[in-house]
Amino acid sequence: MKFSGEFPFYRDYTFNDLLIHSTNKKIPLMRTYNFIYAILLPLIFIRGLYKSLKFGEKLSRNFERLSIFNGRKGSKSIILVHAVSVGEVLASRRFVEEIKIRFPCHQILMTCTTQTGSATIRNLYGDSVLHQYLPFDLRFFVKRFLKFWNPELTFILETEIWPNLIDLLNKRNKKVFLVNARLSQKSFQGYKKIMPVLGNVFSKLNFTVCQGANDLQRFIELGVDKHKIKKDFSFKFDSLSAAKKVKTEFNDQKKDSQVIICASTHSPEEKILINAFELLKNEKAVLILVPRHPERAYKILKEMKNSNLEVALFSENKFQLDFSKRINLIDEIGYLEDLFSLADIAFIGGTLIPHGGQNFLEAVRYSLPISSGNSFYNFQEIAEDLIEMNILEVGNNAEQLKSIWQKQLTLVSEEISKQTKDYLEQREGASERTFEYLSL
Repeated sequence: MKFSGEFPFYRDYTFNDLLIHSTNKKIPLMRTYNFIYAILLPLIFIRGLYKSLKFGEKLSRNFERLSIFNGRKGSKSIILVHAVSVGEVLASRRFVEEIKIRFPCHQILMTCTTQTGSATIRNLYGDSVLHQYLPFDLRFFVKRFLKFWNPELTFILETEIWPNLIDLLNKRNKKVFLVNARLSQKSFQGYKKIMPVLGNVFSKLNFTVCQGANDLQRFIELGVDKHKIKKDFSFKFDSLSAAKKVKTEFNDQKKDSQVIICASTHSPEEKILINAFELLKNEKAVLILVPRHPERAYKILKEMKNSNLEVALFSENKFQLDFSKRINLIDEIGYLEDLFSLADIAFIGGTLIPHGGQNFLEAVRYSLPISSGNSFYNFQEIAEDLIEMNILEVGNNAEQLKSIWQKQLTLVSEEISKQTKDYLEQREGASERTFEYLSL
């Protein structure tokens, strides 16, 4: 890849040259990062507009990513909480409530980067927090954002590393913390390759609280001060007990059906799961597909109808399940808890493809036997714990999943309920302990 044009610092440099010269400080580190980001920005912005159209969101909201917004700050000092998407937003519930208790005179600004994350923030908090998309991590946009909001404290959740945001907060002498942090081996290798461009960003964090021993070692290798990092459990364990009471509106419809919920699926996992379901040949079984991105539902529906499969679309059925159809496709967010409470067994998506998996813990909360593929590096320690407890079984194709489901549908949930209850209770409290580590 070669750069040229009206940029004197970068003319006639290859990408490798940029890394070498940046490391030798012939080219300022952050300038290299900003240059590459600026080149990619038009494509990133157009992609964001396309996603907004698919999600049914106002296109004007994309200007928040350019630090053009109609926010009203008010007189209270701001605490910024950034959670990239719906999973991080849900996991941070107890943590955000703890901020409200500890800092009653402050206003919370919650940012995210995805449409589903934004919708979840609105659903959970309404007007009790301020909300907008985090701007693109280019210096001009971030400076404008920080000048307007001027956050006193910033909490970044999980793996969202934005070099300009962290660097500029550091320069303003504002504290920035990475909390509930995790770093898979894949992400670690990626960061190692681009660290020369990121300008020692990890060393600029005031403190890091991570989820596991492996995460701790990886963050230290990337430059986090070993005296400014602690290991604890995931916030996701706390978010389970903080969840709303489960509704039972679907239970009366279930009768003697055996419900298999496939949660947070990605393409092309649905095809494999439907194939496994057909191989099962269980007349009582009902398959509930919950795509990670609900806007994909119509494409999935079209493919199923082309294969002459009988399927009920949730929104077309007045947000009710249709147990007369063997497959139900969920195209709305906000119903996953209800569906888990109804299910007999669960499959967790993002695991049959090299995506790293989605959250296993909602299924654990309801003491469900779980299946998944073997790509769960985002939840490595949790998945390994569940395998050891014989709660999670791994299958990587339709035939293997069919065999797992066949066995799991004969299990009685009470057999694993005590195991899961003890497992969850032993790991609660990281949200509160985090403030002790940060001396807040």
